[in-house]
Parts: sequence; structure tokens; C-alpha cells
Amino acid sequence: MSLKAGKEALANKRYTEAIAILLEYCQDLRSQTQELAQQRQYIQAQMWLASAYQHTGRADKAIAICEKFIDHGDPHVQTWAIQALKTANLDLLSSPSEQPAVSSVIKSKPNRYRKPNVTLSLEPSTQLLFILSMIGTICLILGMVMAAFLGLISIITVTLTTGWLFVAMGATAIAGTILFFMAPWLIDITHKQFYRTQWITLADLEPKAPEAVAVIEGFCEAHNMDIPKIGWVEDDNPAVFLYGVLPNSTRLIISRGLFNILDDEEIAVAIAHQLGRVANWSFSVVTFVTAPSQIIYLVHVWLSRIGFKVKVAKHLWQLLAAIALILYRLSNYLIFGVSRSSVYVGDRFAAEVTGNPNAMSRALAKMARGLANYTQLGQAPSRLLESSLSLGSCDYRTSSSVGIVFQILYAGYSEMSQKNLYKVFLWDLFNPWAIWIELHSPQPLIGKRVKALTAYAHQLGLTEEYEFSQLIDDGKSLNSRLLHKNFIGDLIVETAPYTFVAIGLGIGWGFYWLYNTWLPLSLIAIGSGIGNMLRGSLRYPDYAKVTSTNLVNLLIDPYASPLRGKPVQVPGELVGYTVSDLPDYDLKLEDQSGIIRLNYVLDFKTFFADPAIMLRKLENLVGESVLATGWFRRGNIPVLDVSVIQPVLRDRHSTPLNSYHQLWNNLLSAIAVLGGLTLLAATSLF
Repeated sequence: MSLKAGKEALANKRYTEAIAILLEYCQDLRSQTQELAQQRQYIQAQMWLASAYQHTGRADKAIAICEKFIDHGDPHVQTWAIQALKTANLDLLSSPSEQPAVSSVIKSKPNRYRKPNVTLSLEPSTQLLFILSMIGTICLILGMVMAAFLGLISIITVTLTTGWLFVAMGATAIAGTILFFMAPWLIDITHKQFYRTQWITLADLEPKAPEAVAVIEGFCEAHNMDIPKIGWVEDDNPAVFLYGVLPNSTRLIISRGLFNILDDEEIAVAIAHQLGRVANWSFSVVTFVTAPSQIIYLVHVWLSRIGFKVKVAKHLWQLLAAIALILYRLSNYLIFGVSRSSVYVGDRFAAEVTGNPNAMSRALAKMARGLANYTQLGQAPSRLLESSLSLGSCDYRTSSSVGIVFQILYAGYSEMSQKNLYKVFLWDLFNPWAIWIELHSPQPLIGKRVKALTAYAHQLGLTEEYEFSQLIDDGKSLNSRLLHKNFIGDLIVETAPYTFVAIGLGIGWGFYWLYNTWLPLSLIAIGSGIGNMLRGSLRYPDYAKVTSTNLVNLLIDPYASPLRGKPVQVPGELVGYTVSDLPDYDLKLEDQSGIIRLNYVLDFKTFFADPAIMLRKLENLVGESVLATGWFRRGNIPVLDVSVIQPVLRDRHSTPLNSYHQLWNNLLSAIAVLGGLTLLAATSLF
């Protein structure tokens, strides 16, 4: 047992579980040679143990612990012991009716079911959606392959006879079969370029996660299949995914980060979720469709490496790498339907196999917490996360808000109660924008998954994680009219740049023969400019009223929008920055609770000046207390588009930084529109 597990149990009010964990942890420490760090851990465990005893009505045991530290050499520990002893004595003298009886605690609902392999009911609509998505995805892929062959045939012959149609169907069947059986091999080859995999056995895994090993062995025995090939990746990101096309040839990949952040029962349920994909055969479809996109991502990696090394035409290579990444992400949309629907089925399977749906809820929150570092700091995701986007258990993008809040909760930085921090899930459950965000992700939003897992906990008569029933009641009291106000219009504006480009392309190709061959490009430029100008008008509104707030209040706001920027002012300390594509800089602001990403844009003059000047200004502000004023948006990643960063204490080195989102948005949009109109006018004259 770990100290972290004891803290988690205590924080979630599972006091009897916390007592058992902390007692075992202290016994383990006593049997070892005590170093200074271990002594501190022992004292911390004893403090938490005393708190757990008090909450379960066993004040006498809490008093015994406090008395051991009354004469401790550390004055802070001594002060704690004196204060805790007073509280425990008062509890002991209080009437029995004011204390929770020990028997009531023992008879309270458990956190997990007493045995594994239970049966849980799944919503019929979820099961139907999963089946339809499986069939639809297979038909879509085979249809695309057949369309490609029909295109080749149209080059050979003008007339499509029945014979040629049968040729196309036969070629599709052969190509599909070859791709199906080559898919795992293709993923093996490509992933070797992204990270090093160490293949291990269950014997290697058992000391780290004995319950997970028991789950794997039990599953394979029940389904009469071989043990999956297990790959270990030395990466600090929590990741677990499985691929293959036949049950006896599956590969289960797990990262070091998963074991750093999850406990044994949480690792077991995360692996059981992946095995659920084998049970429902979605792993086969996902692997089949994902394999070609892995080749595209490999091309992106190669181009990125070339762009990093070469000195000539560096920007060209970087542009090609960016195009390859866009194509990779677009290709992933082919699998999103079956991937999202299979997640719910996999969660149900994991809860059934382990009898522990609450562990899956905790695992999701912890994985989000571990993944939040990248989205907070504006860093590019690791290739492990990006390449396994459709294969994994948690989307590093859509989980960022939940992850940041649980980082704050775990660290204990916020003065807010746990119940208020749990309100971060309300956005996932009730905000209409959540549906739009989820459409662009291979995984359902964490809030929706925890809601389903909570229903399974209720079926088993278990306690629930994160007081979810109360959260749902709170969500029902939200202002529905305010939540859905202007949503359809805002969605049109959010998609306007892409919609107008598509309309321009369609009109251009439909009528270029009546006008000129430059018509499509002209209309695309005009459409893109108008669309971005419309979107910018809502992202960066004029400052009618600026709200002074903090990171926690922004993240738990269920009315937040990914489009409409909310003018806010956040005090904090500027703790760092990263240089992204000019004219953008990603800054890091830490307030009293956590870190938020600031999006800063240079002015026109500084953009063409020596970059060292800007870097010196940033260096002077790093470590300073500042007021960041800008527009907050909550989309995949919560971001504050800053307007001005004002140092609290001014000196000759620390000067305010003004950001120019509105200027650049309007300028680039106007250039696109004027460029398109100019091209249209010039080509119409010749």
C-alpha cells in the first residue's frame, strides 16, 4: 500500500479504507531502516491516520497517536499534536449521539463489490449505437477502397461494365484482407519510430500490479486465448492501449506513467477496459482503420526531424510536416464513431470483470491529472500520446480541464471544498458545447463516462465517487436558457471559416469553366477571411465589464464557451513561457490554485524586430506578480487570450506587455478578403 493511496481514500471520505491502508503503510516503514525522508512519511501517515480515526468515532486511537508526538523535536509536529489532541479529547467527551457509531461505519456501503465478475445492465441505445458504428465504419472503409479502385478503372475505360464492377469488388476484398492482417505489423513498425518498447511477461508485471495480472489471466482463461504480448514504454505520460486483429495476436502497451499515478486496483480496471475491446471485437476494427493513419503520422515525424536538422528551406519542411499532421488527425475521424461508442461498452466490461466501477472513475480523473501538464504548459504532446490517440483510454486534449482541477484538488491548493471543485464535470454533462467538443475526440468526455460508471456503482449498491448524484441535481438547477442561448448561431460562427471555404470551393469548381480557373482560389480566400473575421468578433469582444477571478472559478464555470471570450482579470505569478509559431507565445501564469496557459500575440512592430528584445521583456517578467487581463475560452484546452499583462510592482525592467489578438485577426482576415477580391478582379480582365 502507498501513502498516496491512503491520502486519496481519506480525501474521498473512505475512512475505514484509509485506516487499513495507512496502518499497513506504517507497519511496512517500521520493518525498514528509517531514513529522514521515511520518517517524515511516517509522521504524515500518522497524522492522516489520526484524522481518519476521529472521523470514524475512534477518538481514543487518535489520542494515542497525538500523545506520541507531544514531545517531538520538530515544533511544527509538536504544534499539530497539541491541537489535534485537544480536538480528539473534545470528541471523546461528546455525547454518543454526536459521534458516528463504529457499527454504522462498518455497515456503510462499500467502495467496491465483494467479488469480481458481476453482471451490469447497459443502456440499449448505447449497445445499438456501438453495433451500428462498427458496421458503418467497416462499410465506410471498404467503400472508400472500392471508390479508389473504381477511379482507377475509370482511367482505363470510359464504360463501367458489370465485369469491371466485379473486378473492383474483388480487388477491394483482396486489398481489405491484406490490410486487415498487416495492420498490427504496420503499427508495430511505425511505433518503433516513436518510442522504445520493452516486451515483458506477466511475471515482470505481477510485482507492480498483481490485481491487473489476475484480471489478464482470468480473461484469457475465460475466452480461451493466449496472453497478450505486453509492451512497457518508459514514458511519464499515463497511457494504456491495445491493438491487434485477432485475439491471439493482441499487443497490450502500458507506460511507466500509468504506474506512477494509478494504484493497483485502478491499473487493473484500466487494463480490463482495454480487454473489453477484445471481448466486443472493436479492437479489430480500430486496428484495421488506424493502421493507414499511422503511416501518415510516421511521415509527419520524418518531415519534422528533417525540418529540425536542415538549415536550408527549414520552413518548407516544417510546413510539410504540419500538413502531414493535419492529414493524420483528419484520418482519425474515420474511427471516432466506433472508438467513442466502444468506450462505454469497455467501461461496463471493466466494471463487470473487477466489480469496481469506482476505480475506473478514479483512474480517469488521475490519468487526466497526469496528462494535464502538457496542455497547461503549451507543450506539444509526446509521440506516444499522439500516435495512440484513437487506441488509448483517455484523450489528452478533452481531459485537460478536469485534469487541471484534480491537480489542484490533489495538491490541496484551493480553499474551495471538494464538492465545488467537482463542479468541473457540470460542463461535460450540461453545456451544449460539450457535444461539439466530443465529436472531435475518439473518447467520450470524462464527465459522461463517470456518470455511466456511477450508475454501475448504484447497480452494485456501492458508494459513488465525486458525489455525482448531487452534481447531477445541481446541474438540473442550471439556467438552461442561458446555457443554450445563441448556441446554434455561435456554432455557425465557430465553423464559419471552414464552411465558407467549402462553399467557395464548391462554387469555384462548379462555375470556373464559365469564368476563369482562378475562381476557386479567389472564393476560398474571401470565404476564409470573412469566416475568421466573424469568429474573431466573438472571441475578442470589447471590454464592457472585466471580471476579477481565478483559475478554479473559470474551470468550474458550466456556462463557459469555446467561442465567446469572457473578459476576465486573473492575478498571479508569471512562471515561464515557450515560443511557438510567431507571432504567438505561450506563457504560464500561476495563481493561488494552479497554472493556466496564456496566449500572447506580438504587435506588428515587435514581430519584425529582433526576437531577443521580446525574450528580454519576458525574462524580466518571469517570477513577477502580474495581472493578466484577456478573454477566457474553454474548448479542448482552457486558454486565456491575453490583452495586457500588467506587473503589480513596476520598475524600469518590468514593463506591461500588450497583446494584439484583435489586430492580427482583423488584419489577416482583411488581407485574405482583399487578396481574393484582387485576384478575382485581375483574372476577370484577362
